[in-house]
Amino acid sequence: MPDPGATDLRDPVAGGVPGSAGAERFSVDTRGLPPAIRLDAWRAFWQPAVHVTAAGTGGDGGEAFDGQATLRRLGRHVLLDMKATPANYRRPRSQGLRDGLDQWLVALRMDEAGRPPASIWLGSLSHGFGLRHLWGRWLAVFIRPECLPQAASIFAAPRAVPVLSPAARMLAGMLPRLIASADQFAAGNEPRLEAALSSMLAACLLDDQMLPVSNRWQLEAARRARVIALVDASLSDPGLSPAKLVRQSGISRSELYRCFAAAGGISRAIQLRRLRRAYAELARADGPSSISRIKEAVGFFDSSSFTRAFRREFGCTPREVLARRPPVAAHPLPGLAAALSFR
Repeated sequence: MPDPGATDLRDPVAGGVPGSAGAERFSVDTRGLPPAIRLDAWRAFWQPAVHVTAAGTGGDGGEAFDGQATLRRLGRHVLLDMKATPANYRRPRSQGLRDGLDQWLVALRMDEAGRPPASIWLGSLSHGFGLRHLWGRWLAVFIRPECLPQAASIFAAPRAVPVLSPAARMLAGMLPRLIASADQFAAGNEPRLEAALSSMLAACLLDDQMLPVSNRWQLEAARRARVIALVDASLSDPGLSPAKLVRQSGISRSELYRCFAAAGGISRAIQLRRLRRAYAELARADGPSSISRIKEAVGFFDSSSFTRAFRREFGCTPREVLARRPPVAAHPLPGLAAALSFR
């Protein structure tokens, strides 16, 4: 959670608050703030989605901290342009249960001299990451997995890919140009731009040098992503079953069971997706307040079986999660979670 007192430390840029004329842009700039609260303001922008701490070992480091960041929505994707002095960034794997964010991340470290980046960093909010002493200027795009399901295996673990292949060079050149011109696009063009960006990302990321080494692992990851997308779209359907997923996905029954064997089977995977969606809705400040409504929306129609499965998975009851829900802020902060948490 954001540090106490940090949530009122910065003023959003014009149009930075959801619902205003420029609601697709979220920014923070600590340079005009009193030095003692700069790091607190930076933390508030990233948390609770990403936890930020000072990079130095002595003191808090806020007095020497400077950071500027802008997030821009492009359809379902979000573009990031940031520049900051050193800090540590951590996203626990368990955080995905609490906020439901599962975007993939493609990031470039930009050289001060303007030279092309040497590597592309690939990560995932659902898998978590830890980045120590991160500094300088970074450009990135947060990708909704349902827009690019064929790329699932690429984001299975955080890694840096050298910019060596033509596809990697194309991606490293495209992203800075797109971010630099993002403010010039009219809102009505966003669906076409999102589709174009998705196609370009697919063309670059599915290059042989960007893919993980194991071809079989790639294929299984892509199949799992396709099935999970179908599961997420049908959580409220009481008829959701392995047989139905076989028909919808075009994957054979044996392939379906093989893909989810390590996760305890496809039925277990379906139940886990339902429980995680329920947890996210119960914990969300502006989510429904009715446990009955939430459980039915994710495909549970018996209260006792839902409560038992929920307690077995998370070690607490749905009512306990609902009781811990934070109050809805009168003026939501225009930070990372706000930029990514839209349907």
